[in-house]
Amino acid sequence: MYDIATDHAGGLTAAFLLLLVVFAFGRGLRFLAGRRVAWAVRVTQAYDAAPSITKLAAALMLLTGGIHLALVPGHEGITGMLFVIDGLGFIGFAIAAFMTTWWRRPASLWLVATILAYLVWVIAGWETPDQVGIACKLIELVALGLLMRLANPTRRTWPRRVWRATAFPLMACVTTLGIWVGGLAHPDALHAHAGALLQPVADVATLGQQAAAAQLVADTRASIARYQDPAAAIAAGFKPGPLSSAEPLRHFESSANVNAVLDPKRPQALVYAQTPRGLQLIGAMYQMKRAGQWGPDPGGPLTQWHQHEGICFSPFGFEFSFETPFWTCPVGSTSITTPPMLHVWIIDNGKNGPFAADLDKTVQRQLTAKS
Repeated sequence: MYDIATDHAGGLTAAFLLLLVVFAFGRGLRFLAGRRVAWAVRVTQAYDAAPSITKLAAALMLLTGGIHLALVPGHEGITGMLFVIDGLGFIGFAIAAFMTTWWRRPASLWLVATILAYLVWVIAGWETPDQVGIACKLIELVALGLLMRLANPTRRTWPRRVWRATAFPLMACVTTLGIWVGGLAHPDALHAHAGALLQPVADVATLGQQAAAAQLVADTRASIARYQDPAAAIAAGFKPGPLSSAEPLRHFESSANVNAVLDPKRPQALVYAQTPRGLQLIGAMYQMKRAGQWGPDPGGPLTQWHQHEGICFSPFGFEFSFETPFWTCPVGSTSITTPPMLHVWIIDNGKNGPFAADLDKTVQRQLTAKS
């Protein structure tokens, strides 16, 4: 559902290298402590005396700090500066966890501020959510939860208890919602929207590809004209999809055409709009048999296939939602990825064009508006 941004790939390398560096540093520290080097002895004793939760929280902050610093070269201006500040801050708090007693509260605030800043950047479109960024937020959420577990038990008044019981779930929900909004509002070049992965294609269509795309629209329109009446489609073996008041489009699928490949005479599905005047035929859908099997694109970038990924379905076949940015579905549901599909809209699809993954919102409102 979310890819790894090119300028974020270094963050993964940094994470693995950091593990090796920390391991080597720890071994070296133990060696020096064994030689009775005073500062190494103090650091080792402080580390050994710390609770396991503190050690894990510090390790997570050190990890996300290292990743932030590794991402600095791919970010300019204020974003790059904030990455430097963030990375150094997390590393500083990871060290302070074993050297001070005051570190927990400022570290918690730092984590919250970092997560919220990321959401602002994503929703504003200044940063595209990807697997590295989302993984960092997950690391920071876990670290925040651990810090909340380190609260002073002698100060657990009921308001504090309520706050600690609700703050972490609330923060997780806000983070999930923010990344969702950012992904839907500002998809990257290979996504029509979050969950709709586009086929990699060239940037510009040739004259031949433009002609082929126009021919595909004409052939599709001529072939499916006989199905203007949904009854004719049903008689031809197309099975109506589920009826939903929340979804203005309804697909009629044909199992007999499942093996056809971009054949205007044998589309895998017909697409109808649910209008106040009844079902109106507005297009066809071609679909391949397996996920990841991109179909032929005679129009190059004009006929770009897409597949839906990270869709959560219940055992009874009902669609729940997209996966969360943390790759989870509601309890009892399963995540699936559909085979690639190509829509051909036989009506004017506005600015989206005749092969878009989605029907233009303005066109959709016009179709469903009551006259």
